[in-house]
Amino acid sequence: MISSRDQVSDVVVENSVIDVSEVKVRLQALKAQELAQFNHSDINHLIAERSRFYDQLFQQLWRQFGLDQQPLALVAVGGYGREEMFPLSDLDILILSDTALDTSQQDNISALIQFLWDCHFEVGHSVRTLDQCIAEGQADISIATNLLESRFLDGNQTLFRQLQSAVKSAEFWSIEAFFAAKMQEKAERYQRYNNTGYNLEPDIKYSPGGLRDLHLLYWIALRHLGVKNLQEILDSGFIYPEEHRTLNRAQQFLFKLRFALHLVIKRYDNRLLFDRQVKVSEMLGYQGAGNRAVEEMMKHFFRASHDIMQLTELLLQHYQEHFIQTCDSGKAQPLDSHFELKNQAIRLRNPDCFLRQPDTILDLFFHLTQQPQAVLHSTTLRRLRLALAVQDSDKKGQYLIDIPSARQKFVHLLEQPQAIARAIVPMHQHGVLNAYCEEWNNISGLMQFDLFHAYTVDEHTVRVLLKLESFLDPQNTEQHPLCVELFPHLANRTLIYLTALFHDIAKGRGGDHAELGAIDVYDFAQKHGFDEQDAEMTAWLVLNHLKMSVTAQRRDIYDPQVVLAFANSVKYQIRLDYLTCLTVADISATNSTLWNSWKRSLIKTLYQFTKQQLEQGSDYLLDISDEILQHRLRALTLLQPLLQDERLKLRTVNDFWQRCPQDYFLRNNPQQLAWHVELICQTGEQTIVKSSNRFSQGGTELFVYCPDQPHLFNKVVRAIEAKNLSIHDAQILTSNDGYALDSFIISETSGMLAKFDRRRSIEQSVLTALQSEYKPALNTRINNKLQHFHVPTEVRFIDSKRGDQTELEIFVLDKPGLLVTISNVFSEQGLNLLNAKITTTGERAEDFFILANSQNRALDDSEKQRLQRALLSALD
Repeated sequence: MISSRDQVSDVVVENSVIDVSEVKVRLQALKAQELAQFNHSDINHLIAERSRFYDQLFQQLWRQFGLDQQPLALVAVGGYGREEMFPLSDLDILILSDTALDTSQQDNISALIQFLWDCHFEVGHSVRTLDQCIAEGQADISIATNLLESRFLDGNQTLFRQLQSAVKSAEFWSIEAFFAAKMQEKAERYQRYNNTGYNLEPDIKYSPGGLRDLHLLYWIALRHLGVKNLQEILDSGFIYPEEHRTLNRAQQFLFKLRFALHLVIKRYDNRLLFDRQVKVSEMLGYQGAGNRAVEEMMKHFFRASHDIMQLTELLLQHYQEHFIQTCDSGKAQPLDSHFELKNQAIRLRNPDCFLRQPDTILDLFFHLTQQPQAVLHSTTLRRLRLALAVQDSDKKGQYLIDIPSARQKFVHLLEQPQAIARAIVPMHQHGVLNAYCEEWNNISGLMQFDLFHAYTVDEHTVRVLLKLESFLDPQNTEQHPLCVELFPHLANRTLIYLTALFHDIAKGRGGDHAELGAIDVYDFAQKHGFDEQDAEMTAWLVLNHLKMSVTAQRRDIYDPQVVLAFANSVKYQIRLDYLTCLTVADISATNSTLWNSWKRSLIKTLYQFTKQQLEQGSDYLLDISDEILQHRLRALTLLQPLLQDERLKLRTVNDFWQRCPQDYFLRNNPQQLAWHVELICQTGEQTIVKSSNRFSQGGTELFVYCPDQPHLFNKVVRAIEAKNLSIHDAQILTSNDGYALDSFIISETSGMLAKFDRRRSIEQSVLTALQSEYKPALNTRINNKLQHFHVPTEVRFIDSKRGDQTELEIFVLDKPGLLVTISNVFSEQGLNLLNAKITTTGERAEDFFILANSQNRALDDSEKQRLQRALLSALD
């Protein structure tokens, strides 16, 4: 075993020749050494040792392939140029020449690169003349940046010095042009990550607040000052000692995190995916039951990321103010005794106001809401950071909320135009919400270890608030027509903002977060001067913030009993309006793909039915006959072209509709009703399977018409799942004369609609399954993401007090073939499926079924117990 550092790292042996197998052995030994030393070695030492290993390898290979006799320079660029090498980092090199290469030189370089590839190195290489470097660097900011941080390895040192001299000149890239190009790169990179560093599966390098933000700071300092690292930037006077300590601490943590990640994965990647988080947290020594170790590690990551993002923003703004936009001719406009506006930047008139009068922190953000084009000057941000740091160190349980004037100013802030975008969001970014109240501090950077949420609890909450505020903009009508109509007319938008701020505030504490959050928001509202009625409203909304979503997505909203129960819970139209806006914002802010036209239709339908029920009163069930009539009339209007040229007879349509139950007209919109008529009445076929993307609500609709038969649902879902498709909704209806009128909402596993050829293939598969005993093979694909999650299996009956049906909920870890497994049990138990809603929230399947026994009655207690045992046995 190789144990000493020199034995592993010192690749160069005078006049020796190394082969590929020897390099692989040395690499394996280096990795083994890194694993052994990881927990008790300084991370900078490990990074430096790996860089040294590569340097020595290249120097030997340079001679071994005869390149040391050529007028060439070997140059490290990119991360290798910064000596920032991790176990899976790319080896980026430049081979620099003063003239075009001859055939011999080209062959030698090709042999060197092939050798490196044979060693399984990921090599990024370029071969350029000095003139080519300058020309390509001037045309491409990425190449220019690589050249700027280049490092000499071997060969012609004079040629390398000429390169350095050229890239540092103003003719290559002026500081203004360089800064603008790098800021554009940053904006594009941030956009790829939804402008947040609080994604639950972040990229350590590229996410906002990741290492690339630090690199950006280095590049600006290198271009302007010629300094290369944090210590040199500190020595130059560009950053303060406290800022240096914060950035250095955050950088060291991300370095260790990235190094550990590269030790546990096999291919280059910088994403902390859920399965990797478990392994990396173990390597870093985090401990705790369940997900506690991962949560602690990720909380540290998000805090480090926040520090990097906040400080790099501050320092880049400081640079822009002092070196890019140096004109300071504007006249200062006093805003109050503490602040002024100059050149569209809010500055301090009293440098110590944050320390002497902490409530003036809220005045700062009030002025942002009143000055839509203004930014916070870098000196203001620096003073704010200092004040918050002092408050944190001297807190002793005290928060800004404990200052009466601060409470008044906080409420006043929420009443301002663009209160969320111009006040709450920057307060979150700069740590003011953490300083305001303990409840927010507790959810800051709080992980949500699931595949449903995309963001930490605090980031999700801010996005809910932003979504609510977006309902004031008519441009969002197409995506959110109902909320854009309702939100501007809410009696008090401050209440819903407060509700959104607290709807998830109690997550991570244990217990029901809605119940705990309702208590918190009630206390908060009373402390901030809201009257009893408003405090109770916010508490009710927080307590019930999931009710509308659950009812719409996991209940039969076309059942008048369900509508009545929901209306009785809501009680008032004002509550319904508030809850609808909060529900849509909450769903939309969970991840970027969750809100779709299907969910929009469900929420709208539930809202309309509930509104009608509230207007009618709770003494009677909702009369849906008018809705049914309107659907039929609009469907006939759509069918007019066919009726007028007699391709379709009105009598034929009426004969078909006479066979259909009333529910059929309620559960299908007019477009779907017209489509079904065309399919059934024009073809005259007894079995029809057709799909379309025209009428579906957020997915591809598959319509099945055939004589009812045993195990029909089982056959259809087997065929669908065999095609590796997801099922979101199943509507099971039977005509009066025994024909199935079933609709399924399906999509690709990516969430995309099925394309034409794919739909035809699905139709044929389902048709074959219906016309024979054909049973498609179950999809046995493995979703590796799910193996690190645990969802307790629950089978829960819902007491609907109906004699003709039984409602059932199943909660279980999602897996391939799940719906087939469930439908197999229904078939074995001889049960009839009347309706189904299939909901998958990340790794968790939450499915709702309406069943009847073979006598078309609700299941009795013994049948329920038998079904529950069979499901638990099949699913565990």
